[in-house]
Amino acid sequence: MGRYTGRSSRLVLMCVVSLVLFAVEISVAYVGNSLSLASDAFAVLSHLVSMIIGLFGVRLSRVRWHKASTFGFSRADVLGAFGNTVFATALMFSIFVEAIKRFINPQKTENALLVLIVGIVGLFFNVFNYVIFLDCCYCHARHGDTETGKEPNAVAQRSQPSTILLNGFSRDC
Repeated sequence: MGRYTGRSSRLVLMCVVSLVLFAVEISVAYVGNSLSLASDAFAVLSHLVSMIIGLFGVRLSRVRWHKASTFGFSRADVLGAFGNTVFATALMFSIFVEAIKRFINPQKTENALLVLIVGIVGLFFNVFNYVIFLDCCYCHARHGDTETGKEPNAVAQRSQPSTILLNGFSRDC
């Protein structure tokens, strides 16, 4: 099997798609002078950062203890979720400030049709994102671990519960 299988391959695929969509949306938002498209582009960037953190969290959480790190990195995904939350909060605040500026001094949106088309593409991306990650949860894996391929009994014998990190939200199973 390859280096990226199961959840990791989904995360890599969605990272690439998110990066392309972010570049397109931020470019069209700048050309079209659209705050809503720019805010959606930065929401996509936030999801991209959370997927990258999730990918590293999946990789680091497998590292078990050793002399330098007695607990291993099993909670690295929680720290990543915290970092993503801080990033998303700062992003929301900056969009809120820009929206107040636009409310006080309204500006016309240029190339409205192009902004609409890219917004619809962003909507389809969100649906695609949902479909890709629909069955990604360890809690509902009936045929073994999606990452390692082990049987459910081998997964259940872990000493710590698994933690899921998807789009910045961490949840223990």
